[in-house]
This record gives sequence, C-alpha cells and structure tokens, in this order.
Amino acid sequence: MKLPDLVIFDLDGTLIDSVPDLATALNRMLSELGRDVVAPESVRNWVGDGSRILVHRALSGSIDGRVDEDLAADAYGRFQNHYADCCLEKTRIFEHGEELIACLRERGIKTAVATNKPERHAIHLMESWADRLPMDVVLGEREGHARKPDPSMLLKAMHECHASTAWMVGDSDVDSLAARAAGAVFIGVRLGYNHGHDIADTIPPPDKVFDELGSFLHWIQSVE
Repeated sequence: MKLPDLVIFDLDGTLIDSVPDLATALNRMLSELGRDVVAPESVRNWVGDGSRILVHRALSGSIDGRVDEDLAADAYGRFQNHYADCCLEKTRIFEHGEELIACLRERGIKTAVATNKPERHAIHLMESWADRLPMDVVLGEREGHARKPDPSMLLKAMHECHASTAWMVGDSDVDSLAARAAGAVFIGVRLGYNHGHDIADTIPPPDKVFDELGSFLHWIQSVE
C-alpha cells in the first residue's frame, strides 16, 4: 500500500480519549436540569455522531433515545458551555499518537483532523496541542454543514492540503463510510467507541485494522 499525500484523523476515540471530560460536561448539564447523572461508560458508548445526538442520548439515557427539541436545544447550549470549561481537564492523547504524527510529517505527509465534535472545541484542543499533534487542517461540526458519514469534511481537507490521495484513520462506522464516499483508504483503530462494535466488522471492511496507534506507527515505518 503506497503512502498517501494526506492522513486525516478522527479525533475522539482515535487520537484522544475525551470521554472523561465529555461525561463531566454532560453531568453538569444534567444536574442543572434536575436529571440523573450518567456513567462515563455510558457516554463512551454514545460518542461518535455529534454533540446534538449525544445530548439526546444523555437526556433519554439511551443510544436510540430522543427528547423534545426545545429541551434538547437548551441542554445543548448548557453542555457546550460546560465542555468549553473542562475539555482539557482529563482528556489525554493516546499512547504513540505524538510519534505517529511526527513520523508522518517527517515523511512529507500532511495531517488533518475531521471530527463530528463541534469545530470550535476541536480547534481549541488542537491549538493547545499544536506542538504535540501538529495539523495542517482541523475541521469539525458546524451549523448548516454535513457531519460524517457525509464525505464533505474529508474532501475539504484534501482540497485545502492539495492532496490527491488520502487515508482516513478512525474508530467508527461513520469514519469508514465517509472514507469510502471520499475515495480514501480507511484505517480502523480499536481504541475508540463505535457503540461497542469491533471496527473490523464494519461493512465494507477497513483496508487495515490496528489495535492501537503504536502498531500503526510500526507499520508505517515499514512501508517504503
């Protein structure tokens, strides 16, 4: 497999474990609304489809649950404010993430983030870690713009990086579908969430699957 011009990374569950801070923000929001708090492991299973859907899941206590839109809109605003305050408290970069990005960039490969996390939070996180996880482009959820699995974020990253070939690295089926729609190779990692399902079982299957970023790094180093 030939190395690409650009490697696009999902963020939550791929480069970082953000569940502890997401759970903190959700529980602060739920407490304000007089609702029962939720366990971090429940949040881990709900992440991946954007913050608005995450808020519905937290309010309903179910991955398929939905609540009144007025309630959800109020809760969403509260959640976003709380998450802005706490998003760097306990979130961590996965082991070997920094070495992986450094290896790619040393080889002249551009790097980008395409995430369903709201773009303002994604940019804030990546700016805070600019020396550890340098990115050429950071794209996230924006009002009026499609989320993954729509390929538009990936195509925009390719356009902005002047890349004719790209890999998408992610932990969920939405990443896989976005990659296929954008004509990108999909690399699955088992670090993340994917609602409890093995990323290897995604249809169509990933081009490559790695248990963690270290094994992906070692494989990259072996590719000519």
